[in-house]
Amino acid sequence: MSDNATEVSQIIREHILDKTYAYGTTIPSERDLVQTLQVNRNVIRNAIDLLIEEGLLKRVQGKGTYVIKTDIDDSAIHFKGMSELLWQAGYTPNSKVLTTKTRAAGHKYSNIFHVPDDTGMFQIVRLRSGNNIPISIENTTILHESIQNEEQIDFQVYSLYDMFSINKIHIHTIRHVFSSSRTYNTFARLLGLEEGSPIVSIEITSSTKDGLVAEHTEVMVVPTFAKYYTDGIIRNGEFHLSSQLF
Repeated sequence: MSDNATEVSQIIREHILDKTYAYGTTIPSERDLVQTLQVNRNVIRNAIDLLIEEGLLKRVQGKGTYVIKTDIDDSAIHFKGMSELLWQAGYTPNSKVLTTKTRAAGHKYSNIFHVPDDTGMFQIVRLRSGNNIPISIENTTILHESIQNEEQIDFQVYSLYDMFSINKIHIHTIRHVFSSSRTYNTFARLLGLEEGSPIVSIEITSSTKDGLVAEHTEVMVVPTFAKYYTDGIIRNGEFHLSSQLF
C-alpha cells in the first residue's frame, strides 16, 4: 500500500461506517494497524489525526482511540462539548465523574422538563479540568429514557452531546443564564479556591427544535474559564444567551 495517510484514513473510515469498528469501542492499536495495513506508524498516526479532525474518532490518553461517530447525520447542528473547546484553546481536558444517580423529577425538574413529578431522571456531577487546573463543577440532569444505558457510559470519554447525537436527539437551542456567586466547603476545595471566592454560576438548558428540554445543567465555574461556556455552537442554529452577570 502507498504510504498515504489519506488512503489509510479512508480505509479506517469505511470500517467505521460499516460498523467493523463500532461506535463506543476503540479501534485497533497503532501497532496492530501497522501490521494489518503494512504502512509505517507515522502514516497510521497521521491518518488517525485526520479522522479526529473529521470528528469520527477521539484519542483518550491511556485508553486508546474511540469511535465517536458512525452514521450520525452530519448536517445536524453540532454543539461543541467542553472538552472540544478546551482542546482548541490549547488545554488538555479532563473530566472526573464525582457522582451519578437516578432520581424522580420532583417539583424542580418537573417544572424544567415539563414532565410529571415521578418521571425518572439521570443526574451526573463532574469536575472539569484543563492542564490539571480545576475549571468547573457541572451538575447535569437529563430524562432517564433519553439515552440508552447511560449508567454504563464513560463520560470521561464521551460528551453529553455525543450521546444525544447517537440517540437521535438533535439539540437546536442552548440557553445560558449567568449570575455571580461564591463558593465554600467541598466545592471550593474541588475548584482549588479559597473559602468565599467569587465564581460564575451558569444554568444551561438545551432543547430540541420541538421545544422539548433535553438537558439542564447547573455549573460553578472559575471566572477565568466562564467564556468557554458561551462558545458552544458551530454551523447553523440558535444561541440564546441571557446574561445576569455583574
